[in-house]
Amino acid sequence: MKCIHCGEQAQAICRWCGRAVCANHIKPMTYIISVYVGGKKVPKSLVVADAVWCGICKPQPEPIEMPYLD
Repeated sequence: MKCIHCGEQAQAICRWCGRAVCANHIKPMTYIISVYVGGKKVPKSLVVADAVWCGICKPQPEPIEMPYLD
């Protein structure tokens, strides 16, 4: 695969959109694996720091409603 930015050999795949990126264009971003309610009823999340991000896609900060899936 080739890098979406420059066409060089890709080294990784974006965790959010699946675009290929080379070592020079990898950007880090925190990836949330799971959200749960802890012992004190405070929401907590299990995250991966420095997950591969292409820098092109825009992961949304808030959940998106999908009523058509009902």
